[in-house]
Amino acid sequence: MTGLTPAQTAFLVALGVILVVVALFALVVLRRAGRAGGGLSGPVARLGRPSVARLELHRWAFYAHRVSGVAILAFLALHLVDVGLVAISSDLYDEVHALYGTLALRLFEVGLLAGILFHTANGLRLLVIDLVDVGSRTSERMLWLAIVLTVVLTVPAGAVILAPALA
Repeated sequence: MTGLTPAQTAFLVALGVILVVVALFALVVLRRAGRAGGGLSGPVARLGRPSVARLELHRWAFYAHRVSGVAILAFLALHLVDVGLVAISSDLYDEVHALYGTLALRLFEVGLLAGILFHTANGLRLLVIDLVDVGSRTSERMLWLAIVLTVVLTVPAGAVILAPALA
């Protein structure tokens, strides 16, 4: 790709704004967590505590769930606009969607996939916790399952997403 068209530039600017907004939201979440005593102050030290005493994994899952939800919603809004370009012009649509073949956007898609998978798995875990009294030990096991599923599904799918850009 030699030069960017105005439509591609507009898409990349919008994506950049979305990434900045999500990063700022993540910082706000972490700052508020820090004020509540659950933020970045010594997370490694707290992870060494017994699981019942710390419940840090659940707290970090809560933060990740909030940030992934905002990120998914923000990208969905942009995606609706870029897919809607087909109603204006199929050439414009093709022009913008050519960006999805680049390595940078494919890496972004892998990150988005990981966020969607984690948000979904953790959301289902939260749903089960709300509907059934599973206890803290089972809840922690379910969270680990959500994390493992996210990684196990993201790695091979990420390889498939990245393969055309790396070939």
